[in-house]
Amino acid sequence: MVVIRDKDTNNINDELLSAVSHELRTPLAAIKGYSTMLLDYLDELTTKETKEYIQSIDNATDIMTRLIDDLLDTSRLQEGRLDLEKILVDIETLVKTTVKEAESRTKNHELLSALDGNLPRVKIDPKRMRRVLDNLIDNASKLSPPGTEVLISAAANDSEIEIGVASHDMGIPECEFCNISEFMYRMRKATPFKCNGKLELYICQRLVEIQGGRIWAESIVGKGTTIKFTVPINR
Repeated sequence: MVVIRDKDTNNINDELLSAVSHELRTPLAAIKGYSTMLLDYLDELTTKETKEYIQSIDNATDIMTRLIDDLLDTSRLQEGRLDLEKILVDIETLVKTTVKEAESRTKNHELLSALDGNLPRVKIDPKRMRRVLDNLIDNASKLSPPGTEVLISAAANDSEIEIGVASHDMGIPECEFCNISEFMYRMRKATPFKCNGKLELYICQRLVEIQGGRIWAESIVGKGTTIKFTVPINR
């Protein structure tokens, strides 16, 4: 059990509640909009259009589910009562599965993978590590202009696996941020694209750290941003 104590816990709670209430409006609006279209125009829609609307509703529901899970886990982390369910996991399989499923909700971006061969198995909570990857991929898509690539990479050394999610956003001057909240604050000011991922990156930082890893952001003006995190290798 890990207890998280922040001097500014109240401020963080207020910011996260504000963030999640704002971010829930987007998938809710999609669900309401496409449901109304199906109810009002079902007889006039083609089979392809109907499937597209249903897929959009399904994607929006997944986004809402992750946001709610993030909020619940944030509360558990701050109260020191988040229990991890760690098992031995094949990271390559986990990354590939996550990327494949993410493709259905990131239609405006091409998802690419660059994974080293023979990545070792690691003892982690796979459900929550999946959530870290999902959140980082979605955040990279928000930051990047349509038509660009999002690259997911993974490489191992003797002690840890380093995983990165790179987006082609406009970047920000400071090249490295260890504090994800600071990174998001500066990125909001720098980018003209949608950038609402404060809750997602906050929970990513907590879920990585509670499993013994590190997380940080690297950004270069005009080239893009990569958020990297590590997973300890249990020898």
